[in-house]
Amino acid sequence: MRKKIAAALVCFFGLTQMNAQVTVKPGIKGGVNFSKLTGFESDFSTNFYVGAFAAIKLAKIYTLQPELLYSAQGADNVRYSDGSIFDPVAPAPKSHSVSLDYLSMSVINKFTFGGGFEAVVGPTLDFKLGDNFEWPLSDDLIGLDMGIVGGIGYSLPNGLGFEARYKQGFVDIFGGEYFDEYDYNENGNFDEIYLNQVFQLGVSYTFDIKQK
Repeated sequence: MRKKIAAALVCFFGLTQMNAQVTVKPGIKGGVNFSKLTGFESDFSTNFYVGAFAAIKLAKIYTLQPELLYSAQGADNVRYSDGSIFDPVAPAPKSHSVSLDYLSMSVINKFTFGGGFEAVVGPTLDFKLGDNFEWPLSDDLIGLDMGIVGGIGYSLPNGLGFEARYKQGFVDIFGGEYFDEYDYNENGNFDEIYLNQVFQLGVSYTFDIKQK
């Protein structure tokens, strides 16, 4: 019985100490997006992202970081595998660039190593805010993307941070419907999948709010 009581006290004080070390710090971030779409032949489109986060430090090397970002994505010089141009504003040949804007909600797991170096990974859920598609293509776009984010970073003691990330979407932007009847890559299968891919370079600032 005494051993059980002693073990319970050890656990209690251990949890108390752990909770005492938990800190929550808000922050802001922004940077450059280099994005494209799978399923097409395309060039990277240069856009931006900006938003806020909360850094919840749960352990010396681990921080849970929810983020809310505006992310402008898309692709430039979009064309099919046979070289023909894809026009998102068909039938009028106004543009050959795809524009997709998202509100991105991510839950980032950040692991901190010596010297301020960091590794990050986590899921993301993106809600489409806008695009440059017109009818009839606009009717086939879906408003949701899910994916995963991974990357590396470096943080200074003053709260300034630098990061490089890669975001891979898992959901076809057309929902797998519009192009099902076509075989643009000429492989004999109707398997074209149009996914978001984004490389991100940016900076962040974490506010150190002193608690009384």
